[in-house]
Amino acid sequence: MAEKRPRTRATYHHGDLRAALVAAGITLARDGGPQAIVLREVARIVGVAPNSAYGHFATLTALKEAVAQRALGDMAEAMSAHLDVVDAEAPDDPQEAAKTYLIEVGRAYIHFALAEPGLFRTAMGGDPTGSYIPGAPDGQEADDQGRSKPDALLVRALDRLVAAGCLRPGDTARATMSSWAAVHGLSILFLDLLPHLTAEQQEAAIDDTLGVNLTGVTAPAFVRS
Repeated sequence: MAEKRPRTRATYHHGDLRAALVAAGITLARDGGPQAIVLREVARIVGVAPNSAYGHFATLTALKEAVAQRALGDMAEAMSAHLDVVDAEAPDDPQEAAKTYLIEVGRAYIHFALAEPGLFRTAMGGDPTGSYIPGAPDGQEADDQGRSKPDALLVRALDRLVAAGCLRPGDTARATMSSWAAVHGLSILFLDLLPHLTAEQQEAAIDDTLGVNLTGVTAPAFVRS
């Protein structure tokens, strides 16, 4: 379970109220997930009257959408930090490097879910305007800070497998769904059904799941005739 952080009053400069409201929403989401995001509470944290908040977000739906997009950016940023280390230590063989990258994209996804369950739930299911589906065009390629989303990292991993000859280009959509199902499903299992597992048991399950997914994605039988 993520450690609770004290809520502090957000400060902002002229013209930055919208960003401060979204940041306050992230604070609430981190502690309690998307259901904890309440417009009046966000205004209270920032230190403005609710009417001021309504000037930037006319509805709670609009606020939750903005917070979910920011959470996606935070998630991708955390995943990228892990993948930068992976790239620095990548095997020399292009195929092994590509396979390692796909596995570590999945590991970074699950680790974020475990470290930040509130933000994870907000990123992956906190936008009332629609579900976030990795790999599917949704008209928003980046968050409001210009940061990529987690699916960009998965697409990059699958592109590397294609370039290395481990995956046919026509199978990337199926590989996207398979990989997402594996990591998202395991994340939810850890958070909701298996919270008692030790860190060692979690890592063993992560290794097994990601290894099986990689074998399936790169196996010739994965390709339909």
